[in-house]
Amino acid sequence: MRERQTVALLLAVALLGGACAGPRGSSASPEVSGPLVHRSEAVGALKPEALLVALHFSGSTPAFWDEHIQSLGIPVRTLLPQGPRPRRDGFTWFQADHEAKTWEGKTEDVERMAERLAELIQEVRAAHPELRRVVVTGFSYGGDLAWMLALRHPELVDAAVPMGTRLLGDPARELPASHRVWVLQGEQDAIIPVKHTRERVAALKGRGVPIDLRTYPDLGHDLSPALLEDWRTLLRQALQGPVD
Repeated sequence: MRERQTVALLLAVALLGGACAGPRGSSASPEVSGPLVHRSEAVGALKPEALLVALHFSGSTPAFWDEHIQSLGIPVRTLLPQGPRPRRDGFTWFQADHEAKTWEGKTEDVERMAERLAELIQEVRAAHPELRRVVVTGFSYGGDLAWMLALRHPELVDAAVPMGTRLLGDPARELPASHRVWVLQGEQDAIIPVKHTRERVAALKGRGVPIDLRTYPDLGHDLSPALLEDWRTLLRQALQGPVD
């Protein structure tokens, strides 16, 4: 039954537009600032010592993660932010002109939103001093943001599992050797060519970034049961791993 539910969910992802592209034919909305709408709750224990920040794809909502977080089967506090702009049946993170921008323009957009998310992580950590470890994950635009948080805020983030990400931006400082980034992507991704991802990961590894890549032969810009199984394994490892 769970596998059928997962397949149904993946079909919904495709229909909602899990690809990074913004809504066709829409004009750019005004810049949205202020606190991000979010949910944060303890799962499996009263005071979990690990925080999982999960970032939805464009056109989705934080509820996308609920079933998957439950499937981890470990105590964790969740932080599920919501993109600030409505899109289709859900929300998105950036203005409608994001996809028309250059690589540098896209990077600036992601950096700005990552700063807002970093402030939110700081607020949750301050409210829950028992938290000793933070892991971020996300798919598509959410994957871009998860990667940027790991890249720009190693003081806040211990590990990251971004999926379907462009890996925008370059390190401005060295990431601690204890940190880990695992990138998951379909080899048939029409939005982000896997060749580009392999080249970026190789270049980042060459600069000392603790990053690895796992690809899935028959998968496009989407999720799959095999990818989700790896996602669960990596997150359990990261969330339960040593702090030092």
